[in-house]
Amino acid sequence: MGEVGRDRAWRFGLLVAVLLAILAYVQVSSIRRESQTWDEAIELAGGYRYLKTGEYRLQIEHPPLGKILVALPLLLFDPSLPTEDPSWGLEREANYGAAFLYRNRVPADTLLFAGRLVTILVTLGLGLVLALWTRRKFGPATALFALLLYCFDPNVIAQGRYTKPGLLLTLLVFLASITWVGYLERPRRAMLAAAGIVFGLALSTKFSALFLLPVFVGLYLVRWWQSGGAFSVRKFVGAHAVIAMLGMTVLLAMYAPEAKALLPMTRSMRQAQGAVPSLRSRMDQSTWAGRAIAWTGARLGWRVHSLPVGVGYFAAYERRGNEAYLLGMHSQHGWWYYFPLAFFFKTPVATLLAIALAVGLSLRARLRHFPFPLWCMAVPLLAYLPLCLLTHINTGVRHLLPAYPFLFVLISAVLVTPKWRRRTPALGLLALLLIAESLSIYPHYTAFFNRLVGGPSSGPRYLVDSNLDWGQDLKKLKAYLDQHRIPKVCLSYFGTADWGYYGIVSEPLLDPQRAAPDCVLAVSATALQDMYLPKGTFAWLRQQKPSARVGYSIYVYDLRAKTGTGPIRSGHIASAGAGAASACPPTGSPFWPIRPGGS
Repeated sequence: MGEVGRDRAWRFGLLVAVLLAILAYVQVSSIRRESQTWDEAIELAGGYRYLKTGEYRLQIEHPPLGKILVALPLLLFDPSLPTEDPSWGLEREANYGAAFLYRNRVPADTLLFAGRLVTILVTLGLGLVLALWTRRKFGPATALFALLLYCFDPNVIAQGRYTKPGLLLTLLVFLASITWVGYLERPRRAMLAAAGIVFGLALSTKFSALFLLPVFVGLYLVRWWQSGGAFSVRKFVGAHAVIAMLGMTVLLAMYAPEAKALLPMTRSMRQAQGAVPSLRSRMDQSTWAGRAIAWTGARLGWRVHSLPVGVGYFAAYERRGNEAYLLGMHSQHGWWYYFPLAFFFKTPVATLLAIALAVGLSLRARLRHFPFPLWCMAVPLLAYLPLCLLTHINTGVRHLLPAYPFLFVLISAVLVTPKWRRRTPALGLLALLLIAESLSIYPHYTAFFNRLVGGPSSGPRYLVDSNLDWGQDLKKLKAYLDQHRIPKVCLSYFGTADWGYYGIVSEPLLDPQRAAPDCVLAVSATALQDMYLPKGTFAWLRQQKPSARVGYSIYVYDLRAKTGTGPIRSGHIASAGAGAASACPPTGSPFWPIRPGGS
């Protein structure tokens, strides 16, 4: 490499480091202000329990890799497992997670932050991989623009801070795709094996990673089409068989402590071990997948194993659906247009403009003239889109995360690589617009909505749940109450964080459908829209103007005015937050919703 080349490489590395440092700073500084989201305690408790005991009992509808990784740092603190808690043997996930996180010898925020750091590191790792691969295929300018879109995307920032598997799945899906591309460009056994192993790791994070199989097939066919060579059925079948075999091997390895349960048993062996529960006895057979697994397990004598049981739960959950909210509507099975609209609502204006501009430029080119690396980004998007349109689980834009790296690279390659009129000022303006809109939401990244739809204050008109309100603002509520000297509130909180742990005193909230409570009322945005609650519960409250919004996700109403105590100042948005105390909140209340579904 010459002196000029070394200088360019140094400048590229410096700019990548700066962008990733900014991403790390906003993630770390903002997440310290947030309480846990719905499933974070369950993720930590489930992963730590698996590491310590080999038992995989919580959220088995998803494989264990994500939980294992976020729980690894907890081994340094050696927290206790709540074996004495009644939820230990009853698989009450939310109760078990709360007991582990809030009734432990290690502070809850310490455990939570340690697990979140793992996801932040995964997010930074994905940014680095994205930048390096894009530079190699499209050049440094394209790589930097793609990384800019990634690092300042509010959804990436938000979801990349929680102990959730979304960013880990996104990293592994991207790695599996580019590794497979490396094999197609230069067939080598080592690259094929690497693609199979990474595919297995993606499957070990979420079963939805199965969509990679049609991605592999599609990329293989595009490569054959562009090369103009003879199609070899033998090579096609052989390569995909290796991928499938390695992927399943890695997936099974994640359940190693339960390996014996899948060993075939003869009838005499089953009779001798009659007390051992069979797989069929635990399978959810409401779907064809569950029935097929139960039938197979019965004939092979399989015992209870978390992998097939989890697949059955996953299939049943997808078939059953989950309560969803969109534009004031409620549905148990969602809408085919949910994710396109959610993407539009929660994507920065600059990114939307970049997509429109890239589509316009792409229409000028012929498909066959598209370079193979462009197809490497387009095919995964085309494979993932039908899943988003057909799924019955419409709980948040976070489910689109696996598509983001491909989209960012594709946009950047189309906009930056070719020369077109006024390219430099247009891209500079898009970059400035993106940075400004991203920084304007700090530190409330989960609640981001773009300016075209009115920003985060207008969010509940369009979406709730994890798009806006995931229970993350409980610590900010405590800071707000302290600032305004409010000793206690009537609380309808959508989340599983322990409000008593943070020193929030909550009065009983009687049926608000019959009479308004005489108190300061704090209601999560999701509950305010009657999600997971009887319809009409807060219809009367939605007609009133809140006294304050805490972090955009908790609405405060001072209903004491009618008794002469006087309202608090209207229109305030609280953003700071911390607080500590002890005690555990009551459970089983209709205003402490049951867990609304899987992650």
